[in-house]
Amino acid sequence: MNLFRISMKNYSLRAVSDLCTDRFRELADSLGGVACEDASPFVYLRDPRDLADVTMPVVELLILLGAVLAFRHAWVLRRDTGDATNLGVCLAAVAYVLVLEPPLYFPALFGIDDYVSAVFVHNEFTVGLLYHRLPLYILLLYPALVYLAWVLVQRLGVLERHGRVRGAVIASVCVGAVHQGFYSIFDQFGPDHLWWAWDTDTRTNAILVGDVPMSSTVNFALVMPTAFALACFLLLGRRVRPTTGSVVLPAIGIGFLTPLLSIPGQLPVTYLDLVDAPSYDAVRVVLWLMLVAATAVLVRELVAAWRAPTVREPGLRGAYPTAYLALWLATFAILAVVTPPAGVVAYLVPCYALSLAVLVTVARSPVGGVPRTRARPGGGRGDRVVGRAPIGG
Repeated sequence: MNLFRISMKNYSLRAVSDLCTDRFRELADSLGGVACEDASPFVYLRDPRDLADVTMPVVELLILLGAVLAFRHAWVLRRDTGDATNLGVCLAAVAYVLVLEPPLYFPALFGIDDYVSAVFVHNEFTVGLLYHRLPLYILLLYPALVYLAWVLVQRLGVLERHGRVRGAVIASVCVGAVHQGFYSIFDQFGPDHLWWAWDTDTRTNAILVGDVPMSSTVNFALVMPTAFALACFLLLGRRVRPTTGSVVLPAIGIGFLTPLLSIPGQLPVTYLDLVDAPSYDAVRVVLWLMLVAATAVLVRELVAAWRAPTVREPGLRGAYPTAYLALWLATFAILAVVTPPAGVVAYLVPCYALSLAVLVTVARSPVGGVPRTRARPGGGRGDRVVGRAPIGG
């Protein structure tokens, strides 16, 4: 039941019929029906009791909490240290999703419908945007999870061990690997619970892990967060950002730079669309090698951090990343018991194991004060926030 709908039927960049392709309708029907011709261009609200699956309000609340905690953590960090860099990372995550997602929902509007079909369709949740294509929780998912991965990697002290340039590359790979671990758990549950439906008829979605295309497991879960972290180091990590205003433009730039930096990592999947008779087996091997390589980099850093644990702050700033990751893993463990996922246990187990290893490694850091230098307005490198956080965590 719709409780509220802003309707502007004549408002469209193209005819709404362009948005309602036959394939979209097929995928929408598999989810129980998603509004199309009469969809609101801006926002809709639905009664959570009438959603397609009982787990949908649960995941919405879980991710809403994660986004609130992420922005709260970044704001407190900016207040306490005078460095708004992490706040910029949160804002950049929002810019990133706004740049990345709309072309996937509306390829015709962006003139790419000859190259991109209906990659996936989201179901209708409690709150949604953009002709019912973008549930609000998906918009919040990026600051909730990408920022969480960022802070967890900050706690591992990668930059302190490897220096600014090499450390930024290694830390970016670690952000991707950490994110891939706990995002893939969520990704495997989604299709089973009607959160979304994949178009597995497309070439790029043809290679599957359980019910999930490897294009999601590698491109969305690993490559894009790695590129995002690298963009953050390039545009935000060069100096202290003393004010909130000083991170806004870099954050927007990160949203646009991330897809460009991700192009090399997405080439194996892109190849599937470029060649008339692609070798799916070869691409599958390459994608698995990418996952293994990124995981190996992360495991090495986990071992190093275990041998030399870093100090974390007391209170919210110290507890946030491990507390939320623990809640995330506990929630999906309960879902796995109540409604076991179909045929993906062999992949979920290593994802859980990797996420638990990150959780335990970061959580065992002793609580204590971290020496810091407060940034002065207009300060440069000498005002760098010090301690175990690479750029202010």
